[in-house]
Amino acid sequence: MGLFGRGEDSKYLMRRAVSFMKKSQHKKAVGDFKKILKQEPKNEIVLHQIGVALNELKKYTDTITYMDRLLGINPRSTAAYNNKGKALAEMGNLDSAIKCYDDAVAVDSRNYEAYFNKGVLFAKIQDYDTSLELIRKSISLNKKNPVLLLHLGIVLGKMKKNQEALKVFESAEHQFGTHPDFTFQRGIQLAEMGEHKKAIKIFENMGESHMDNVNIIYAISRSWAALGQYDTALDMLKKAVSKSPKVIRAWAKDEDIFNPLHENETFRHLVKM
Repeated sequence: MGLFGRGEDSKYLMRRAVSFMKKSQHKKAVGDFKKILKQEPKNEIVLHQIGVALNELKKYTDTITYMDRLLGINPRSTAAYNNKGKALAEMGNLDSAIKCYDDAVAVDSRNYEAYFNKGVLFAKIQDYDTSLELIRKSISLNKKNPVLLLHLGIVLGKMKKNQEALKVFESAEHQFGTHPDFTFQRGIQLAEMGEHKKAIKIFENMGESHMDNVNIIYAISRSWAALGQYDTALDMLKKAVSKSPKVIRAWAKDEDIFNPLHENETFRHLVKM
């Protein structure tokens, strides 16, 4: 250890890297993980964590490199298969991603994360029946993870099973406590069921800390439009567009609820029709 500074031993680096991960400072975490690997090149925990961090940084090729390195040390690492699968899925290599998740299950048939990740992948390609089956399997193996229930409800919503989805979100909040993701999704399902006044009330009651969220603003705009309150809807839509122009314009153009506004000059200007 230096006379005036803290020595960068692996335990200190690990604590600091974990702290960076908790703060979503993934680039700094990767730097510390790499320093640890110079001292301990076969440290499986660090290899796994660097893969998690690199996925967050969207450095998917690097993730695969480190996960292959981990699998070379431990061919039964389900964490490596799952991390590699996520990276491959993000790169569009879906068949290889599915194989990674299947390999994780082959190692451990109770690996809920592999079933869940595979379910999320199938949801992305709109195979909702398969997705639903896989996510339900993951929940049967881990009933204490709220993220699994969140995605179960989202998939049910995509399948237009809105009442069932609503029950999932209500049950999740009863089990795990109030969370903005569940609350927002309750509002979305109510809106999909035509209960726009109830949906708006839920969105507006989420608190000031969430009222700058572009998804909430857009959802409120959409519901006001469904209720025929077009001036209010346009005010909210303008606010949403200012926060995420490209995404919101695309959504608004494709949203049937906004069809009555297609000849409205303010709407056309906002979405650049």
